[in-house]
Amino acid sequence: MIARARFPAATGERAYTHFPDVHAGLSEPTDGVVEDTVRIEPLTKTDLAPAVQLAVRVLRVRPGDRGEQFALDITDDRRQMFVAKANGQVVAYGRATELAADEAGPETPAGYYLSGVLVEPALRRRGIALALTQARLRWVFARTDEVFYVAGAGNVASLRLHTALGFQEVKRFGSERSAAGVDVLSRLARTACRDIGPFTDNR
Repeated sequence: MIARARFPAATGERAYTHFPDVHAGLSEPTDGVVEDTVRIEPLTKTDLAPAVQLAVRVLRVRPGDRGEQFALDITDDRRQMFVAKANGQVVAYGRATELAADEAGPETPAGYYLSGVLVEPALRRRGIALALTQARLRWVFARTDEVFYVAGAGNVASLRLHTALGFQEVKRFGSERSAAGVDVLSRLARTACRDIGPFTDNR
C-alpha cells in the first residue's frame, strides 16, 4: 500500500497530496511519510537565516555566500525561492530563476530554470522535493509557457521526479559540476505539465 503525506495550503498555494515513492530526495530512501505538517511557502526575510543554516550544515558551504544569494531570491523579480517548513522550521528549499542563454551550460537557451533543491537528509524521499517542484512550476507558468531544468546525468532520483511531471530531455553536455561529467537539459511546456494545480503569482 502506498502511504500518502498531506501538505496543507500555504499563502497563495493550494493543498495537495504527495506520494513518497516518487523520488523526492537525493539520498537513500527512508520508510514512512512526513509525520508533521509540511507547508510550502515563498521565502521571506524571516526564513533567510534558517535556510542559510540548512545549506551550511548539509552542503558545508560558507554562510556569507548563501546569505547574499538567498536575499536576491526575495528582491529580484526574475527569481523565487520556496521553502518547506515542518513545525515552522525550514527543512528544504528550491529555486526558480530566469537565466540568459548559455548561463545554465553551453548552448542552453534563455528562459526560466528550476534549480537549487535541498532537503533535510532525514526527510528525503517523503514528497517534499516534489511539493517544492510543483510550487515552482506554478510560479514559472504564471510568467511563461515553458521551463527548463539541468541536472547531472547520475542524479537519477531528480531526473525521474522531473520526468514524472512531464519534463523531456533536450540534450546532454559535458560538465565539471556533475560527478558523471555530463549534465542533462530538460524542458517542460505548460501544455504538457502534469498535476501541479493552478498557476499563481506569489509576488
